[in-house]
Amino acid sequence: MALLFTLNQNSCKNFDLVEFIKYTKHFNGVELSFKKIEESLSNNVSLKDIMELLEIYDSKIFSIFQLKDISLSSDTEYKSKLLTQLNLMCDFCYRTESSLITVEPSYFRKHSDSNNIPKWRIINRTTKRLEEIAKIADKTDINIGFEFVSSSIDKISSISSLEDAKKVIIPLESQENLGFVIDTFHFAKCEANFNQLKDIKDSIFLIQLSDMKFDSSDDLFALKNSDRLIPGKGNYRFREFLKFCINLGFYEFSFELSSNACANNLYKKISDYIYKILFPFK
Repeated sequence: MALLFTLNQNSCKNFDLVEFIKYTKHFNGVELSFKKIEESLSNNVSLKDIMELLEIYDSKIFSIFQLKDISLSSDTEYKSKLLTQLNLMCDFCYRTESSLITVEPSYFRKHSDSNNIPKWRIINRTTKRLEEIAKIADKTDINIGFEFVSSSIDKISSISSLEDAKKVIIPLESQENLGFVIDTFHFAKCEANFNQLKDIKDSIFLIQLSDMKFDSSDDLFALKNSDRLIPGKGNYRFREFLKFCINLGFYEFSFELSSNACANNLYKKISDYIYKILFPFK
């Protein structure tokens, strides 16, 4: 089966929505920033314009990102801001035939009061909110992909590992439209084992790829989003990871790179490298 490649709009932050869709004409689809969508719609770009552009380039929207700060936001902010945004995202997904919204936990500073909140309480709060979010999205047949995010030197992620993400989602396994987003950047930083994906493979909605440079003496938490590289430019174990994922039945991959990655021939650079490591003798 042929591999399908999608590009995340975070890789081209200087492009507006129209420029980004045009740039990704060789990819199979896009992950769109909801913030960029709102900016475009407020600047006389209509929903019809977006759909026509996607049709011209035979592309589709793989996901809309990103509902953030669901773990530790106050109840007032959660209900008035995040749930309002969720409903707008669901409406856009429904009207553009996109079926996935991605969701992130919260960050807090190392020395903030949030650092004293017990992990079990954060997990329970995240689980409760994800259940409500998934039920709202299910009304319009939208999937919710939860992405754990690794901590950094100065910021702590409320759900920072795949193990924590499993504790959040597994109690909700009967909620079929709720699953995981796996990003190799965070997956590598928390030093997760490939085999951890086996028991959740049916609940993985999206796999995002990016490379990074590091050695055994590096502090992985020092890596920032600006360190995301095109596959092959770093030293992550991509050949093993891709073969492992393909053996699990995954053929669609998204690329989330640093914000200035959208140079000439990005699709060719990515596809040439991926097929070279998968089929080295062809």
